[in-house]
Amino acid sequence: MSFDTDALKNIANGRPVRVFLPLQHSPDRVRAQGVYQKTVPPKFSLIFKSGMIPVDDIDLQQPCIVVIDLGGPTISLEAMIQQIDDPQTLQMVVRKSISHEQMREFFRVDTVTKVISKSFQTQFADNNSEPWSIQGETIDISGSGLLAVFTTLPPADKQVNLEITIPSAEPETIKVVAHPVRTHRLGDNRYEVAYHFDDITVEDRDKIIGCCLVIQRKLLRLRYQVQKH
Repeated sequence: MSFDTDALKNIANGRPVRVFLPLQHSPDRVRAQGVYQKTVPPKFSLIFKSGMIPVDDIDLQQPCIVVIDLGGPTISLEAMIQQIDDPQTLQMVVRKSISHEQMREFFRVDTVTKVISKSFQTQFADNNSEPWSIQGETIDISGSGLLAVFTTLPPADKQVNLEITIPSAEPETIKVVAHPVRTHRLGDNRYEVAYHFDDITVEDRDKIIGCCLVIQRKLLRLRYQVQKH
């Protein structure tokens, strides 16, 4: 996908950004927060506080994912680091923009991890019904939703609380509010359910995206090794 350089001209200096930086000799990505600085499109700069990014460990051969906050909507870009001017300033060049739908697909990866679907109750709703909890396993996951398999069918028309174990180097559980968008009964009496996230923090979404990038890189490395043999 190409990139319209006019889009960069409309971004004000000092806009906050989140960037996922690739590391040398590791599939991990470092998430860092900085600010946007204009140069000459399709180039721009990212400035970080001292000590925010591990300059010596960044892989300059791999693209970065940059998310720019426009005070409501966001712009997501794939960009390369051209050079590091000083310890905390990156000179960038855009390779392509990533639409919301592409973001969802780009950060969707196949991975098996624990997920628990629980009843969702609020102070405004009728909470007389009994709380319930069903454990399952994910088939794939993205920053906006997941596909999972359960041995018992969760409610197909209600919002739920999901507790998702992020399969990172140090696994942790995040909690989101979601609703089912598709259910399907499998032949072995299990149920496949696709959920869309309705309420998720920026921090938790970034954790999922960072995890997906790590898994993608591992899969690409494995595919390369298989092709060599």
